[in-house]
Amino acid sequence: MFNHYTHDESYVPPINRPHAPEMWEARTPAEISLEEGWKAAIPVRAPECNARFTRLYAPYDVLFVVRGGLLRTELINDGRIDTEGLSVCSACDELYDPLRASRTCPWCDAVLPDQRTTGGVTLVSGGGQR
Repeated sequence: MFNHYTHDESYVPPINRPHAPEMWEARTPAEISLEEGWKAAIPVRAPECNARFTRLYAPYDVLFVVRGGLLRTELINDGRIDTEGLSVCSACDELYDPLRASRTCPWCDAVLPDQRTTGGVTLVSGGGQR
C-alpha cells in the first residue's frame, strides 16, 4: 500500500547537463522551467524506467528520471507508471496524489471532493467539531 511514495524530496537533484534540460525543452511546451516542473511533480512508482526515483508532471505527462543521484532525463509517460494510490481530478482528468493534495487539484485548482478513497484509505477533509 502507498508504493507511489518513492521520493519525497522537494529540492531539485543535480541535473545531467545538457541532456536533461534539452529533453525537457524537446518533450514539453516548456512553459515553466525544468526546476519548477520538478518541484510541482508528484512522486510516482515507474519500475520500467530503471530509475531510483521518478516523478510525474501530469500536465505534460512527463516523467522525471533520477539515476545515480542525478536527474538524468525526462520521458513521455506512456503508461509505465503504477497509478495505485493516485486519483484523477474530475475537472482536468490529471493524476494527483490525494495524500499530498490540499483541498484543490495541484494542476487546475478545482476543488477536490471532501471524501476521497485511495489505496484502501478514505480521506475526509473538513468536518469541524466532533
